[in-house]
Parts: sequence; structure tokens; C-alpha cells
Amino acid sequence: MRILYFDTFNGVAGDMILGALLDMGLPLDYLRSELGKLGVSGYELRAAPIVREGLQGTNFQVLVTHRQDDHHHGRHHHSDHHTPRQIEALIQASQLDQTIRERSVNIFRRLGEAEAKAHRTSLDEVHFHEVGAVDAIVDVVGACIGFAYFEIDEFYTAPINLGGGTVTFSHGTWPVPTPATSELVRGFPTLLGTVQSELTTPTGAAIVTTVAKALTFPPAAEYSRWGLGAGDREMPGIPNMLRLMIGETSGISRPNSNTGLEEQAIVVLEATIDDMEAQVFGYFMELALREGALDVYYTPVQMKKNRPAVLLTLLCAPEQEAKMAELLIRETTTLGIRSTTTRRWAVPREITEIRTEHGRVRVKLARWQGQVVNVSLEYEDLKEIAEKTGQPLKSIRRQVLEQMGKAEDYE
Repeated sequence: MRILYFDTFNGVAGDMILGALLDMGLPLDYLRSELGKLGVSGYELRAAPIVREGLQGTNFQVLVTHRQDDHHHGRHHHSDHHTPRQIEALIQASQLDQTIRERSVNIFRRLGEAEAKAHRTSLDEVHFHEVGAVDAIVDVVGACIGFAYFEIDEFYTAPINLGGGTVTFSHGTWPVPTPATSELVRGFPTLLGTVQSELTTPTGAAIVTTVAKALTFPPAAEYSRWGLGAGDREMPGIPNMLRLMIGETSGISRPNSNTGLEEQAIVVLEATIDDMEAQVFGYFMELALREGALDVYYTPVQMKKNRPAVLLTLLCAPEQEAKMAELLIRETTTLGIRSTTTRRWAVPREITEIRTEHGRVRVKLARWQGQVVNVSLEYEDLKEIAEKTGQPLKSIRRQVLEQMGKAEDYE
């Protein structure tokens, strides 16, 4: 699975996301070509390397050109599209891939809803001013083009740095964060006051909070690409940059040449529970395993005030951590979860199947240094045969193992 991590150490804006994507290798010509499918004109794209506080990144800008003659060539001028619904219709009518269209529409919808709530009006009455409309369209759709170009599966974000002080724009001088940004980052960890400036814009906040899940630290992955997108202003003491990181979680399982074992990253989630009905524990285990947990087990423990309790332990792959944490909160009575990222050594394994007179049985073979060191028969397959034939499960298991020994087709 390919993940993207927003390292928002100094905030996030739409142009900074595009700058970082270009810095990672998104071709500017490709971005222009894909954005051309929107049929919107009246702007130019500029991208250039830039150094902020000794750190080099890419500065991306959208320059509005106001070419009014575009109407005569059957093109849409950006001033035709001011409201979120008009922008949504424009995106849906384009020739962009469906994933890009859907993600862009979701971002604009959240941005529009946040603006409507901030101004205490309805979504139909929200109106992006002329330059803001084309900026937002390019930033949002351009970011989604970049995400698709790099084939990102999952998104995560660090705590979002909002800045501090005040910001002056068309509505007047407002405190940072503005009401729309405040609405968009609701439920996400944030930082305030580190710099007296607006570090996160509504467009940047809309993109990140629509696609990403919040994590304090990057998930365990093999990170192969980094990109830095620069804001337009210099800030003393800290680079005015956004860092994006792309990594592969599937690549964190690797053979170890010294032992022949596989080294794998794994997340351990724990919760101590003393107020949940026994039936719920059984239900949760079935649900978590069905949803992709590697293992779930329960340990009796003694808590403070001598209360008996159960320690719930769930093992999962790093990319499943946020999903499993949400499942724990939703389905159990715990109020908090401990998370540890660790590693395990695993014997390389393969799945084969044995055909018996009663049906197939899947077999997990563990191979180490060229030898089969462990054989595990799929319980669900054995159970199905036992129920169908009325024979004891242990007899079915013994028959399958004997058949494997005679065939020797797994050596």
C-alpha cells in the first residue's frame, strides 16, 4: 500500500501542496495537460526552485491572466464559476478520471460547507471571488491529479500548524485561524501560536482534512520520496514550507539474509476493559479479524482498586492502525488505546490446498532454509467438512495430514 504523509510543521496551503508534489516529481507539463481537461482558462502556472532558511523546495503559483476572449473559442472563463455547486458541476463535466473528479468534489463540498457555516449562510449563497475561484479550482483539482499520478492509497497528516495573530483580506482583519479553517480542522490535532501569521489556509485545510487521517508521527513505511512546497512569504527562523512524504507499507516486510526470516513492522493496540459484557468481546474479535486484524487476544488482569478486567490486545499492519483504533472506540467501552509500533520475525509462508474426497482444505506452509518447518490447516475448511460429514474435526485433520504425507506434494 502506498501512503502519503502531510508533514504540516509550518502549516499547509493549496499552492504548497502543489509545490511539494512538483518537487517530488509530478511533471508540470502533465499537470497543465490534466488541468486542461476542465476547460477553464484565464490563468498560468508557474513553478520554480526556491530556498527558504537554507532548505530547497519548489514554489508554485497560479497567475490569473483575465483573457476575456476565451468565450469566443468555446472555453469557460474562470469568472463563470463562483459558487461551490457551479465548481462541482464544472469538475463533474470534465474528462478527468473518476477518482480525481470524486475526490475534488468532496474537497470542494467540505470547503463550501465550512465557508457557509463560517458566514452563517447556506451552501447556495457561498460565493468565491473571481481570483479565489480559479486559485481554489487549480489547487484542489491539481492536488488530486498529483495524488492520482503517484497512485496514493492512504493519506495521513501530522498535527496541523495553524499559526497565530491576525490576517487581513477582503472581509477585514480576522484572528487566525479564520472561522472556515477552524471548522475544517475540527477533530484534527492542531498547533496554535508558533508563528504570528496565517500558516494554514481554508483550501489547504480542506484538502488535508478531506483525504487524510491524523497521526502524530508518520506510520511505519519505506519512504522513498520527499517533496517540499514553499509558501510565498519568508519567515524568520523557520522554513515556510510543507513537506510531503510517500512510502510503501507493503515493502516493510523484507527477508533477512542472515536468518532467512522475514522482518515485519507491526502495530500493537491495547486497551484495558472492566465494564463490558462478555458477549461483546466475542463479537469484537470476530469483527476485527474480519476487518483485517492479524490477531486479537484477551488476557485477564487486575486493575486499580482490585477490579478484575480484561486486557484486549490487537495486532495489525501499520496501514491498518487508524482503522483498527476507530473500530476499538466504536465497538468497545474503552476510553483510550495504547499503540506501540514494533517488529516481528516471521517464517516465510505460502498457501496451497489439498483436495480430499470431501472437498478442498487450504494449507499454510512455513518454509525456513529450504525445509517445511510448520504446517497449519485452515480451520474453517476442516470445520465445513466435519459439519458436512458428521465426523469429528480431529479425525478430518488427521486424514488430511495423512493424505499430505502420502502425496508429499508440499515438499
